[in-house]
Amino acid sequence: MNILVIRSATRILNQTLLSLKEEFPGCRITILAPESTREAVEQDPLIDEVLTIIDQRRMSVSSYGKKNIARLRERSFDLAVALYNIDHGLGYSNIDLLACAINSKEVRGYNSKGTFVKLDSAKAIKKSFMEKTTFFWLGINYATTALLFLIITLALVGEWGFRKLFGKKASSISHKTYQPSHNPIREPDKAQV
Repeated sequence: MNILVIRSATRILNQTLLSLKEEFPGCRITILAPESTREAVEQDPLIDEVLTIIDQRRMSVSSYGKKNIARLRERSFDLAVALYNIDHGLGYSNIDLLACAINSKEVRGYNSKGTFVKLDSAKAIKKSFMEKTTFFWLGINYATTALLFLIITLALVGEWGFRKLFGKKASSISHKTYQPSHNPIREPDKAQV
């Protein structure tokens, strides 16, 4: 079994490697990691080979390059693994797309609980679209909230101005107190017996 692990989440690397070695005894594990972590990763006895990617803010298909992706495809990995620091894996669509781009037989996303989800290109693209449009919808939500706040504020200021211009002046309002009329209270008729 030939496995590629994309080192995107450092804190779950060792537990994932142990899990893979247990599930696939005798497997060969290759790690794709940022160049700056090469020395640390090479010292791990669970790792058979280390491939590096230039240090950037995000690892992705475009940052690794078409030629390097083609080289990975030639190696015919049986399993590609994306690591997540969080349970749901949101925010890692670039890693999912990179894992899917190498055309391995199976792609998995491992999370910090030690569980995994099976991935495919359609799921990775959908996840990427959701992540990209989240910021758009968040912006729309903020803009709508600001617009509603402005409308409500203008309506209240308009009502206040209208009352100031067209309302009765406080001095012209007579301050009369309520006094009931002095109509005698009618007593009930007494029935004659």
